[in-house]
Amino acid sequence: MKGNTYKIDGEIAYLNLLKKDGTTIQAKIDAKDVNTVLEKGTWFARWHKDYNNFLVQTISERYEGGKKYNEKITLQSFLLEVHTKAPVRHLNGDTLDNRRCNLEVYTQNIKNDFYELDAQTIAIILRDKYGKENGKALVDKEDFDKVMTLQSCWVSHKINMQPFAVANTPQGRIFLNRIIMQTPENAYIHAINLNTLDNRKANLENIVLQEEDIEDITK
Repeated sequence: MKGNTYKIDGEIAYLNLLKKDGTTIQAKIDAKDVNTVLEKGTWFARWHKDYNNFLVQTISERYEGGKKYNEKITLQSFLLEVHTKAPVRHLNGDTLDNRRCNLEVYTQNIKNDFYELDAQTIAIILRDKYGKENGKALVDKEDFDKVMTLQSCWVSHKINMQPFAVANTPQGRIFLNRIIMQTPENAYIHAINLNTLDNRKANLENIVLQEEDIEDITK
């Protein structure tokens, strides 16, 4: 497909994209961006394993040191004028919806989304480096304000294959469960129901390490 065919419906343009298997798929952009997007080249859809969905891409030529290089550019990074490897979040989860209102450069300084699970519990949504949801941490309502005062957001981090809610701050990595339980340095936290993302106090207990345990850890 040389160039992309499209149709405009009100303020939305629908681009027809070729997939690797020869079939086509549609992507949305703002109608006002059509000319700018099509002038950049022919756009196509390719599966991206980290997003677990199709991304809209094109091939762009650049010259460096007198040599010509071809590089893939994603539509979302082109529209937001950021590096193609910059993590861009599609707010509605649809990676083919590249209207500007649906795009946001994702940084781990953005506050977490959350919702009320029940009368006593808040679910904090955790995301990966691309802004894609990859877990939920449960906290008691009474602890919510305490854990949301950090400037960094909570993300999922695996230790021994178990996910934990952590915040990566300039002072180092902080664990959500340790903040809630005010865990001393010589203790670790046991999740009673074995769900390490369930950080409600009823599910957490501080286990103080014995001297022999500390010696084993430091050997």
